Amino acid sequence: MTAAVLATPGAVLLVLRLVPWDIGTSWIQLVSFFPAGIITTAAALAAAVVAALVRPRPGRTLVAALSAALLVAQFGLVLDRVLPLAGTAGQPQSAALPAGVPAGSPPAGRSLTVMALNVGSTGIDAAALMAEVKNREVDVLALPELAPPALEALDNAGLASVLPGRALDVDWAGTGSALFARFPLEQVERVPGSAFYQSRAGADVPEVSAPVHLTAVHVDSPHPGHTPMWRAELQQLGELWRAAPEGGHTILLGDFNATADHREFRDLLARGLTDAAATAGKGLTPTWPANSPAPAFAALDHVLVSPGIKVAGFDVVTLPGTDHAAVVARLLLP
Repeated sequence: MTAAVLATPGAVLLVLRLVPWDIGTSWIQLVSFFPAGIITTAAALAAAVVAALVRPRPGRTLVAALSAALLVAQFGLVLDRVLPLAGTAGQPQSAALPAGVPAGSPPAGRSLTVMALNVGSTGIDAAALMAEVKNREVDVLALPELAPPALEALDNAGLASVLPGRALDVDWAGTGSALFARFPLEQVERVPGSAFYQSRAGADVPEVSAPVHLTAVHVDSPHPGHTPMWRAELQQLGELWRAAPEGGHTILLGDFNATADHREFRDLLARGLTDAAATAGKGLTPTWPANSPAPAFAALDHVLVSPGIKVAGFDVVTLPGTDHAAVVARLLLP
């Protein structure tokens, strides 16, 4: 009985993960718990195996077998997020070394470190954020939900001297956004029609011949009444990147309010984008809720890159003052 109860959440989440039709707001939010369902299924399997060994019965053996099958199915759906596709950090498998370059040499390409953090309405700890930016030598910083007081605090902490390039769409309503960089940014129209401001800019990165298109992402969350907007905004991001001028690079970074267990996010990736976290084998590392009594369980924040950009590493960093963790990706641009 205990094993059956423990297996139920995982079974329900598996069904929700697999259904191809629109399942509505409440169920979409539940899908975010899919990785947690793997833990309960593993506990169910352990309980069923112990019960079957202590007092063997056909029913207990059946529960153990069903729990094992459920666990295998769940693992199959997250395997691509936990197996690194890029080899060891700093040595991307797809970044082939030119002829004559010895093995173990640094991969060719311009290194670019990008960071995104939903700073939230309560106000980020500017000193802590700036310490991370400096220690990690961040080149591009995206800050969804940036408000004027937080921008002032960051500037007082030295942001402008470290990352002088900026594209600002800050406001007082908690819907603002901004991009900062070590090099000049040419601000373009933010993502049109979105519930939250999503700043965009073009960057001429030193040593990179093609332009780099940046978007500070903040997709509306799928809470009651907002699911159609959430779905439309994820689709819109894919359309915008596909419409970008040929020959450039695209980096989307920020709060997508979606995990890889949501079909809509997988559809976005299917347009040709790569999730840096999954490439580094850290696709299940949660980013929300941070600084909360409850443990973080959902990977809502991502760095997505267009073909040609290699992923050399990925980290999730918890900073005080916000309910989101920051995501940091080390990229290689050709």
